Amino acid sequence: MAHKTVQTLLNKPMDRRQFLAHIGAGALIITGISGILRSLVDYSPFKGQKAAVGGYGSSAYGGQKR
Repeated sequence: MAHKTVQTLLNKPMDRRQFLAHIGAGALIITGISGILRSLVDYSPFKGQKAAVGGYGSSAYGGQKR
């Protein structure tokens, strides 16, 4: 199916402006799709945050001595 679409696009007579428009649209589609997929895969609301090991009172100033 995609092969036929590519063949019809390659056989279509076009000038330089139309050719560059098709190439630009294809590049935009490819980068747009990869950007969307990357944002979905890398999305994490807690990314980069570390869990708190000690809370209030965990240091010598808080009253506990080690």
